[in-house]
Amino acid sequence: MRRAPGPLVALGVAVGAIAFTGDNPVVLAAVAAGVLALAAAAPARPSRLFLVGGLVSGLTLALLTPFVAAQGDVILWRGPEVTLIDLEVTLEEVVAGLAIGLRLFAVAVLVGAVLAHVDPDRLQAQVARVAPRSALVCALAARLVPTLERDARAISETARLRGVALAEGRWTARARRAAPLALPLLAAGLERGLDVAEAMTARGYGSAGRSRIAEAAYDPRERSVLGIGLALGALGVAAVALGLGAYSYYPTLSSPLDPGALALAAGTLAGVAGAAALLRR
Repeated sequence: MRRAPGPLVALGVAVGAIAFTGDNPVVLAAVAAGVLALAAAAPARPSRLFLVGGLVSGLTLALLTPFVAAQGDVILWRGPEVTLIDLEVTLEEVVAGLAIGLRLFAVAVLVGAVLAHVDPDRLQAQVARVAPRSALVCALAARLVPTLERDARAISETARLRGVALAEGRWTARARRAAPLALPLLAAGLERGLDVAEAMTARGYGSAGRSRIAEAAYDPRERSVLGIGLALGALGVAAVALGLGAYSYYPTLSSPLDPGALALAAGTLAGVAGAAALLRR
């Protein structure tokens, strides 16, 4: 079941703030574990764009950081001297790179998990209150792009039935044979766009006194998730004020087992995992 956007957005903002304000690896690991549980509890599988993209981007940052930073005392590998590139890899640089990559991965998965839980129509309705034209464009694109894909498949099947070999030969030859099919696809898309515009005009879009559907009230679980989001937001503010998530990578690694950081990590993981359990039911 898709949920109202308000509680999930509040939860996502609070968890994202904790991820960016805390440098302690234990806190970042707790955030990553919590958002993975939130993604697993989603009624719809989160898009691979967030999961794979976050993983690839995080690993890339983790690998590049030791070669762009020039800090740390424990040297793991020393290469030749090259201008603009640091070929001296230290333990501190490696750990800092892993922490940065973990933060990026956790935030990417968090965005995907929130979007997988949220009802897209209710989210667009909320956006329409602030930017109605942008919300309309997003709503039309979300509905017309899958239709355009179905038209493309139908046109391709028709061409194959008429003897056009779209899947044979080199990619240049396939592209050359498929290029003429773009014209009927474009014509079908323009015709459908005109139909949508006529339907919107017939329903009075753009006239004064635009109507709105009343927003449904939050159910008990959504109110609980909203409370968890607000509590995590307060926890993040307290962490910044008290320096609970502070951590030093350079010149030497400090201990990640700070009592304040452990309390912040435990509270964050408990809150996100509790929200995931509520949303799973």
